[in-house]
Amino acid sequence: MGFFDKLLGSAAAAPIKAIGDIVDDIHTSKEESLDAEIKLKEVASKLQSLQADITKTEASHRSVFVAGWRPLCGWVCGLGLALNTLLAPMLSPFVIMQTSDSEQLIALVLALCGIGGLRTVEKARGLTR
Repeated sequence: MGFFDKLLGSAAAAPIKAIGDIVDDIHTSKEESLDAEIKLKEVASKLQSLQADITKTEASHRSVFVAGWRPLCGWVCGLGLALNTLLAPMLSPFVIMQTSDSEQLIALVLALCGIGGLRTVEKARGLTR
């Protein structure tokens, strides 16, 4: 029996205990918050590692249907950027053209190429096919 059970009786102490449990669940210490943040970062790191392994496996596959999606996305983005930056401005006096959002295309190209230049490092070390 707890302090409130002895003081008020078990029936009257139940709401106080429930409120205390709720407050305890809501309030976390800095240590608990840091532990939770570290665990979240560990999970995110594992997910990134797994995705990298999947990407390596897909890229090394000989079938165009498995390994060919990156070049396809690269060509689509390249053509979209060429349309937005070259063709649409040159043809604007003659034809009204609808262009796509260049920021999205650039973000996809950077992601496909490796934002940090990692693809270049791989090629320099001879790690690619």
